[in-house]
Amino acid sequence: MASIRTVIMTMAPMLSDIIAVLVTDHATLDVVAEFDSRAEAENQLPVIAPDLILVGLGDAETDLVGRTLLALVPFAKVIVFSTDARNAYLYEMRAHREELRDVSQQGLIDAILGVPPESEDIDP
Repeated sequence: MASIRTVIMTMAPMLSDIIAVLVTDHATLDVVAEFDSRAEAENQLPVIAPDLILVGLGDAETDLVGRTLLALVPFAKVIVFSTDARNAYLYEMRAHREELRDVSQQGLIDAILGVPPESEDIDP
């Protein structure tokens, strides 16, 4: 089973616990650091070099914080959660952003593991 070096930033502990449980059957989240502030994290992220960064947004923040973090650790996957944790935004190398609207448990697991979303069949 894969072990994913993970950094958790400004997230409620209950949300990060739920995410860890969601991926348990597929991978282990090896939490290498947790940060309560962006400034502290931004100084240390390049040194830690995580595979995955999970970020909870504050009230006045937008998901664009993911782009800033990706610039610091370009090979990481960054998932930014809305303040209500209903939506998530995935950033990957090349500043890839995918909106995970009304993200389901399986959708979040797939985003963490890099499973591409299923395409809808289109009739010609």
